[in-house]
Amino acid sequence: MPRTIFTLGRRAAAVSGVLAVAAIFSYPGGTFRDHSTQGYSLTHNFLSDLGMTVAHDGKANSLGAILFVVSLSTLVLGLGGALIGLIRVYSNEMARRLARGAAAVALLVCAAFIGVAVTPEDRMLSLHILLTRVAFRAFPLVGLLMTLASHYEAWVPRRVGVAWAALTVILVAYVGILDWGPRVSAPGGLVTQVVAQKIVALSAALIIVYQSYEADRALAVPGPRTA
Repeated sequence: MPRTIFTLGRRAAAVSGVLAVAAIFSYPGGTFRDHSTQGYSLTHNFLSDLGMTVAHDGKANSLGAILFVVSLSTLVLGLGGALIGLIRVYSNEMARRLARGAAAVALLVCAAFIGVAVTPEDRMLSLHILLTRVAFRAFPLVGLLMTLASHYEAWVPRRVGVAWAALTVILVAYVGILDWGPRVSAPGGLVTQVVAQKIVALSAALIIVYQSYEADRALAVPGPRTA
């Protein structure tokens, strides 16, 4: 069953990516600072802009919003399930405890991201921002706990722990940008926040997909970790 979870997680990530691209092409136009732009800008539009029922230019974005909700939900459920399934890979008592702690936090993160998906920023901006901040503030703890779990599990390759540590650093850095980085209303602030968000989202997805491959590889070899 765990290997099936990892496979489904990777497929969910692929489907989510296709849906996100479709949502990008469906977005009418407009950014936070300039409502007159056409289409979606990778450097000036947040990912959440795709979920707006009415785009910044005032035009309806019903199809794009639906695609965004399905895309983000698919990604969160798929990779969230794979992340929680990683617990089965750890047999060392301390490592498994840490992995279970990471899974518990991951459930909170997943719930918050699902909340982000279903609260369009043009209708429920305050709640949307709150859920976004909750998700990204809790997410680094998942990476940290998994880094420690990898350290305590003797058979885990060093590259696995390095990848978890890298995810932790990236997420902590992003929280710093959210809290202390330039505001979207400041010159250059919108680009900084938008680009940082996309780097973090892509990095997190790719690292978790990578970890699912490593877990698959481990489970393919008979041993105590498959118990």
